[in-house]
Amino acid sequence: MTPETPEHHHTGHTGHRWLDLTLGISAMFMSVISLIVAVEHGRTMGRMADANARMVEANAWPFVIFETHNVDEHGNGDVRLLLTNEGIGPARVETFELWWNGIPMSSPGELMRACCRPTAAESQQGKATSTGVGIVAPRILRAGEHVDFFNMPASPQNVDLFSKFDVERHKITTRVCYCSVFEECWVHLDGIEFQRQDKNNKMTHPDRVDSCPVPSRPFNPI
Repeated sequence: MTPETPEHHHTGHTGHRWLDLTLGISAMFMSVISLIVAVEHGRTMGRMADANARMVEANAWPFVIFETHNVDEHGNGDVRLLLTNEGIGPARVETFELWWNGIPMSSPGELMRACCRPTAAESQQGKATSTGVGIVAPRILRAGEHVDFFNMPASPQNVDLFSKFDVERHKITTRVCYCSVFEECWVHLDGIEFQRQDKNNKMTHPDRVDSCPVPSRPFNPI
């Protein structure tokens, strides 16, 4: 008996050379398209993840500013120095510095002696009426929260001192460094005189820093 010769099946081939070539090119083209779609999908998902991360960070963005007023919440005469978080996320205040007329100050007492030269009687009255209400740094400021770190209520006994401080408070410049819950940190220079000279728009664009530098002379209300 003559042995049978096994048949060779050419899977995927039609027997028509041009048709086989066309099918092969089409399959390769579809593979390339699928690869491009997969890569673009990955890029799109990456962009969406980045956008979501930026959105989350934006919703936790703090913005700490220095403010000074000469009335309290009830309209009574009161020279106040305060920090306010006008951002939409909590701020971790790391460091705080204060200058009067370009001179660094370390405490409210030093500030008053430098700016207003109170008499002995005014100094005694100031001790009774001027109040440091807490440490500025380090502390947490919630969104919309403020802290009065020094104030001088008006009284019949401190009319001259109150008037002097009300004028001299405009010469105060501050620098605060604060961070968000995502460890993003900013340094913000502030003050009325600084606002007038602010040519780089740092009032609304604080400088980003990797971490808060240690001040050579921090201001401590206590």
